[in-house]
Amino acid sequence: MDHEKNIFIKYLDGNASPDEKRQLLAYLKNTKDARENLLPAYRQWVDGHSRSFDPYPTLDRVLQKVSGRRRFSFPAIAMAMAAAALAVLLLIPTFTKHQNPAATTAETELYTWPESDESAVLLADGQVIKSEALEMQVSCTPGGIRIDGKDYTSAASSKSSCMIVVSYGRRARIQFADGSLVRMNSHSRLVFPCSFGKERNVRMTGEALFDVSRDEERPFTVEMDAIKVRVLGTRFLVSDFDGLSKRVALVSGSVNVSLGESRSQSVTLVPNQMYTLDDNGKVNVEDVPDWRGLLDWADGVYRADGTSMKDLLGYLSRYYGETVECDAAVADISCTGTLYLRATLSDMLSELSGIFPINGRKQNGVWSVSRISE
Repeated sequence: MDHEKNIFIKYLDGNASPDEKRQLLAYLKNTKDARENLLPAYRQWVDGHSRSFDPYPTLDRVLQKVSGRRRFSFPAIAMAMAAAALAVLLLIPTFTKHQNPAATTAETELYTWPESDESAVLLADGQVIKSEALEMQVSCTPGGIRIDGKDYTSAASSKSSCMIVVSYGRRARIQFADGSLVRMNSHSRLVFPCSFGKERNVRMTGEALFDVSRDEERPFTVEMDAIKVRVLGTRFLVSDFDGLSKRVALVSGSVNVSLGESRSQSVTLVPNQMYTLDDNGKVNVEDVPDWRGLLDWADGVYRADGTSMKDLLGYLSRYYGETVECDAAVADISCTGTLYLRATLSDMLSELSGIFPINGRKQNGVWSVSRISE
C-alpha cells in the first residue's frame, strides 16, 4: 500500500515515470478500496500546494474517469486548490471527433501529462493523430496541418487551437506557416493557433528551441505557467520542467521575459544570456556557459566530456521518464563521446553496455545498472 501511495504523490508532483503511472492506474481500476486508501495521501499533498489548474471538483470524478477509459486516452494529473475546497484530480480526458474543440486546448490540459508512449497532435476539431516517429514532423498548411508527411484538414482559424504532446524519449519539429520553427524536447507540450492572426501566441510546458521569423507588426509570444517571453524575431530556448528552474536562453536577437502579466518585472536579454526563475521566485540573469550542452537534444544527441556515469544515467532517466538506479561501482565511470538518443531507454543501455563494463536490468519498473567483471 505504501508503494502505491508513494507513486500517487510522485504522480501529483509530475515526477512519476510511465511505468509508475501504469501501476497507479491499474491499482485504481482493480482495487476496491483504492479511493479510501489514497485519500490521506491526497489530502497531505493538497495541503502543501496552492496552484489551481482544475476543471473538476472531486476525486470521485477522477476515479469515474479512470474506470471509463476508452481506446486512446490521456490519463493525467492536475493540481487543484479551489477557494471553498481543495481537490486533486487524476484526470483522464478522452478526445474524439465529436468532442467540443475548446476542450482539447483548455488551460488545465496544458499542465497535465499523457500516459501514452506515443506522441500525438490534438487537432482543433477533436481528432487525435498519434505518431510513432522518434522526431514527429509537423507543419501548418493553408488547408490544415501535415503530420509525418500526411495531410489533415483542420479549422484554419486563429481562434481555434491545436495541441502537440511529445511523450518521453521522443521529440518534435513544428514548422509554422509564417516560417517560424520550433524544436520540442522529450516530455513537452505546445498549444498553438491553427493560423496566426494579428499576434503570434503559443503556450507550452517542457522544453523547446524557437527560431522565430521576424515580423515587426506581429510579435511572437510564448506563455508558460509563470513567465511570458515576447519577441519579434529571434532564436531562443525555453525550459519549463516541473521540479527545475524555469529558463530562457537567448541565442540571437532580443527577447523580453516577464513574470506573467507583470511587465514591470520584465527583463530584456541580449545574446548569450540566460534568464532563470527558481521555485522561490528568485530571478537571475547570467551568461550562457555552454550552448552545446543546452541545445544538443535538438539534434538528438547527448555529448559527454568526462561526464560521470551517474550524471549520464540521471539525464537518460529524465529524458525517458523511467527510474534508473546506479550502483556505486558504476557511478564514477568517466564518459566521453557522443551518444545518439534512441527510441527507448533499453536501447540506450544496450548501447552503453557495448562500450562500458555495465549491465542494465529492469525489475518492477525500475532499471538497475551495475558493473560487469572484466
